[in-house]
Amino acid sequence: MGSALLTRENAIVPVTGVNYTGKEGYLVKAAAGVHAVNDSKTVPAFGVILDGDVAAKNSSVGILGGLAGPVRLKAGGAINQFDRLEQKNDGTVVADEAAGTARVVIGVALEAAAAGDLFEAATIAPVILP
Repeated sequence: MGSALLTRENAIVPVTGVNYTGKEGYLVKAAAGVHAVNDSKTVPAFGVILDGDVAAKNSSVGILGGLAGPVRLKAGGAINQFDRLEQKNDGTVVADEAAGTARVVIGVALEAAAAGDLFEAATIAPVILP
């Protein structure tokens, strides 16, 4: 039985105003209602670009923690299958550096990847780790 309050199965939203052409798989941040490619290891991203387009047209952003299935993320370094993933300061993700560094974990790799690859990952709501 469904609820009239459930509006969609995946939290995917259209955004305009920024050119995300060629940025599929990159993480996105927001500050004061303005979005951009994420540039921080420690400030949680809110989503991932699923379909990028020019600023005047809609790009699609999947909300981290609100997606029912895996997505493709952009690797910022070598990643092994089943590595936990953390944000890098350029919109990409890398393997979790583990204890000792402040970081934001956003998912798990479902396949191995080399730097620059788009690879399959299961995302979670961002978790800030000290």
